[in-house]
Amino acid sequence: MGLLRRVDPDSLLWYGYAGMFFSVPLATSPTAVCGGFVLFVWVVSGRFLKDVPAWFHSDLKIPVLALMILPWLGLLYTPVPDDGFPIAVKTHYWFYAIAMGPLLSMRRRPDFLIRMFLAGLSLNSGIAILQFAGLLPLKNGVAVGLLGGSSAWIAFSLLLTTGMLVASFYFSKADSQKTRLLYGVVMLQYFFTLGFIGGRSGYVALAVLLPVIAYNMVGQRHIVKTLVVSILAASLFFAFPVVRSRFAQAVEDISQYRHGNVNTSLGLRFSMWEIAVNEIKGNVLLGKGTAGFAASWERNKKDPTLPAMFHPHSSFLFMMVSYGIAGLVAFCWLLLLMLRKGWKGRRGPLGFAVFAFTIVFAIGSLTDTQVLVFATAVALPLFAGLAEGIDVSGKRTPGDGE
Repeated sequence: MGLLRRVDPDSLLWYGYAGMFFSVPLATSPTAVCGGFVLFVWVVSGRFLKDVPAWFHSDLKIPVLALMILPWLGLLYTPVPDDGFPIAVKTHYWFYAIAMGPLLSMRRRPDFLIRMFLAGLSLNSGIAILQFAGLLPLKNGVAVGLLGGSSAWIAFSLLLTTGMLVASFYFSKADSQKTRLLYGVVMLQYFFTLGFIGGRSGYVALAVLLPVIAYNMVGQRHIVKTLVVSILAASLFFAFPVVRSRFAQAVEDISQYRHGNVNTSLGLRFSMWEIAVNEIKGNVLLGKGTAGFAASWERNKKDPTLPAMFHPHSSFLFMMVSYGIAGLVAFCWLLLLMLRKGWKGRRGPLGFAVFAFTIVFAIGSLTDTQVLVFATAVALPLFAGLAEGIDVSGKRTPGDGE
């Protein structure tokens, strides 16, 4: 306590968040350490005593509270409480969003956090490129830099797509050719990295959002130029052998599934989605409980030799099969509020970053449970926290700051 009286807790919190935004696209351990530091300072300094009551005026309070409470309630009736408890513990991530809003209102350049995110993403992208070139060892057999955990390549692909969108915003707002060149190189780096890591969720998100990136690059409301740049970028992206092979594999998976082979990437997803939907039909109000899908999968999978699955590889289905209609409503409500806030503030760096991340996260959540993957599960409350600062930063322009 004596140390915190001599050192400004707000500064400690700010640099703790900077470390989180830098680390979340880079590696799990430093993100967890920085997150623990943020919560420690927030509680010990007493900041939480005024931040929590103030946060109850937030537009996000109802869906966030629901997402914090439902996993704990779900432990009361889940068939696998041991699997559900670690998921319920992750609800403390939402305190990152609660503590961030008041802090952003005090900062002259709140988009410093976004630029820290880009810096960490660039570092991990550079490491992944060196891995792909054979100059550094792979992470769990995949060139994903230092990111670990399950489905790291999927989360990395989504973060790279988010990074491209955010970098394109800074490119469009650059006040010098040097800065414009910097963000142009950053976009190319992310584009190249995405081309060889094989995350199809990121590929789909990029395909949907390429016109937004192209619009920012063109720098004017010119539909034809935006369309031309989008087509050229898509053609270049499809020239990557890994991209072509991943889409070809998707076609093959669908063919295999039609012939009865479930044990492929898409085949397993189709089976999981079918089982999840059937479970939802019988448990619309409460769902199966926290992590309850695991027991449903084991009981209903077509082949007993298929691997164990603890979630249905879709955040939307996971929310409903676990917590019923309340889970799905809370999750969609939060995403819609973040999209609305982001769109409203899209001319500022915070607003555009929140909009970009949320729509990419939603697309990725269609085919994987991004609310459970560490990098994206932590990034969601971090960007929800940024959404609270959009109103106070909407008129600010990006630049060097903190």
